Amino acid sequence: MAKIMSLIYREWILMRKKLLLGLAVTAGLLLLITFIGFSYQNGAFDGNEKLCNLFAKRGGYFEVYPVMLLLTSVAGTSADAYESDIKSNWARYSMTLPAETRPRAIAHVLFMLIRFIVTFLILLAVSVVSAAAFGKPFAKEMIADIGIFSCLALLPICLVEFFMGKARDPIAYKKQQSRIPIAFAACGTVVGLLLARAMKSAGTGSDPFTVLQPLLDKYVTIRHTVQPFIIPVFIGLLVLVYVIAKRNLDSLKQS
Repeated sequence: MAKIMSLIYREWILMRKKLLLGLAVTAGLLLLITFIGFSYQNGAFDGNEKLCNLFAKRGGYFEVYPVMLLLTSVAGTSADAYESDIKSNWARYSMTLPAETRPRAIAHVLFMLIRFIVTFLILLAVSVVSAAAFGKPFAKEMIADIGIFSCLALLPICLVEFFMGKARDPIAYKKQQSRIPIAFAACGTVVGLLLARAMKSAGTGSDPFTVLQPLLDKYVTIRHTVQPFIIPVFIGLLVLVYVIAKRNLDSLKQS
């Protein structure tokens, strides 16, 4: 256990700058959301009827989604640690040390789990504060939203680790790194086409606020459907991360 804890601490040292930066940006966004919420309650947006209607229906909840996207993405990132290992040649040298591949893969996944748990607690606090800023009670549905965003954040992590884990030196790392934008672009194209189709069905001549409402209603339906599967999917993705990390380490040890 002491070996795993030391490996977790090592990953924290390598990733702490980006994680702390994510927390700082989240704090800034929370202050902005709080300011907008209190301004709305004090009538600062009374001249904009559509914006007031949107705040009345979704205010205090919709604003938290960009924070979820930012924080879960930063919390889940794992490329920095591997990049540091490759550039310093520690990845190959470490295979001569007593630490086996299994403890290292376990430590990698445990530290990822810790990051997501901390992110979950922070986002809960952000959701409570945001709802209070707009004069609304905390919505329990936000718990499911955080879970969905966490699962979505794990998907690109699996993709990154699959490609980056094949690199054995800085040159190979750059080659693998160049493939990731292509994969993300393909995924983004699919998502963009689906959103464009949904917006078209909502009415091409509609203003953004009118188009946004049916999309949010559709998301609520999807959330209700997938809610029972969030935890199993999250655990399954963590297991997949472990399998990929273990495979990468075993391959590195044999090379």
